[in-house]
Amino acid sequence: MFKKSAAPFHCDIRTSFATAFSTWRRKNKVTLKEIADGLGLSVATVNSWELGKRFPTGEHFQALVNFTSVPPCRLICVMADHCKPAECQLAKLKQTPPPVENPK
Repeated sequence: MFKKSAAPFHCDIRTSFATAFSTWRRKNKVTLKEIADGLGLSVATVNSWELGKRFPTGEHFQALVNFTSVPPCRLICVMADHCKPAECQLAKLKQTPPPVENPK
């Protein structure tokens, strides 16, 4: 059971995602239709995410991460433009080239 926190910080994950997702989409000039088609979803579904009416399922969120090649933290964080992804493990994985095997 969770106790109500007295901390002044309030996080509405759906609103944070909607804002960050919308900002990313507009900055990268990707249409709702392009995303919907790429994920095999309706434009209405993707639009409901951007409007903060719904949040993607775990499966759809992972598909969105794969489609955009954006680390999950950047799709949720409204401060993503100010983020220092050096500590983001997923970003590190995407930047690290695969190991080269030595031929024998």
